Amino acid sequence: MSPQDDFAAALAQAQAAVAGMAEQYIGWVTADLERLDQAIARIDGASPALGLKGVYEVAHDIKGQGATFGYRLITDIGALLCRYLHVAGERNAYDPAVIDAHVQALRTVIDNRVQGDAGDLGKEILASLAAAAER
Repeated sequence: MSPQDDFAAALAQAQAAVAGMAEQYIGWVTADLERLDQAIARIDGASPALGLKGVYEVAHDIKGQGATFGYRLITDIGALLCRYLHVAGERNAYDPAVIDAHVQALRTVIDNRVQGDAGDLGKEILASLAAAAER
């Protein structure tokens, strides 16, 4: 076997392993969404900046895994939420409705198993979330 064949075999094995974990991802991201809800509930119990940091950490985890398991829109929504939380933390002020809109979008994607980027609908969702965050 050549090094190229070895690489191709290893790559195929890795891709098969990731594909096999894709269904487990739904359980993982559902647990992450519960953690996100808990972090959001703690915002008011701390300074806004500290509370938002906790929400950011969970959102960052969600963002990092989505595309790996075929949920590109999860990664994109998570990235927008992280960007919003970063700015809100710097301002020490946030709009709970903006955070809620992002979380609802994440839940909708997972509940409906919307894989990939969802095409034009995904673009509309992202544009709407970005516009809400800019207000």
